[in-house]
Amino acid sequence: MWKTVAVITICSLFAALAAAGLYTLLGSGPGGSGAPVCFLVVLLLCESVLLVAVLERRAPIFGKIFHRGPAGSGMVALTFDDGPNEPYTSQLLGILERSGIKATFFVIGMNCERFPDALKKIAAAGHEIGNHTFDHEVLPLKRSPEIEMQIRNTSAVIEKITGEWPALFRAPHGWRNPWTNGAVRRAGCKPVAWTLGVWDTDRPGAQVIIARTLKGVRDGCILLLHDGRGIETQADSSQVVQALPAIIEDLKHRGFRFVTVSEMMEHSAG
Repeated sequence: MWKTVAVITICSLFAALAAAGLYTLLGSGPGGSGAPVCFLVVLLLCESVLLVAVLERRAPIFGKIFHRGPAGSGMVALTFDDGPNEPYTSQLLGILERSGIKATFFVIGMNCERFPDALKKIAAAGHEIGNHTFDHEVLPLKRSPEIEMQIRNTSAVIEKITGEWPALFRAPHGWRNPWTNGAVRRAGCKPVAWTLGVWDTDRPGAQVIIARTLKGVRDGCILLLHDGRGIETQADSSQVVQALPAIIEDLKHRGFRFVTVSEMMEHSAG
């Protein structure tokens, strides 16, 4: 929570500085009596734009980001963040194998070092592996070189264990700043977000996770689930494991086709 407060405070500070500059300009010229009103309006507008840009994962203000597949495609992409995390990653892999589904796992570098065998299992099963930073620190307050280093360090760990440099990157919480997309691309990845998150890390119960998912999934949806929780060493993801079979069964019954995020991106580009 303190990180959220810090981000909002910094954004508010920048907005106040920008508005104060405009206030000075307006106050010193003709019609200066309207300056206080302009100051307040500009302050609120600047702060709102900055907050949306930082905290809204799909906002294009800091650059475009892929978050949904094409309408009419009948596709859904299952994604799992914050792993690997055993035994839950292996349990999810077993469910996916029995269902004949490929998913995308956005992994954390520190967790890859903790559970290298689980990362090898993900790769061996043919699932897609994406980059989710090395330590799950939020990015808005980091400079471009720091962001790029986070991504490169994680990709290097993934490559060392699996032999493949990941093609995709997802920011923790989806939070970005003006330098994030550029740093991602310089590190050899493409930035992606998601369409639907169901707050499974709050552990609301398997049935709630199922209900939220089935209510929210639409054509072209990228679904966000978790097989870990940040860099917690004993994160309990058992509810996602319990919920996944019912989610898959229902979505298959509704005619959805499961794809990786890269496959969805390819169809969107075509």
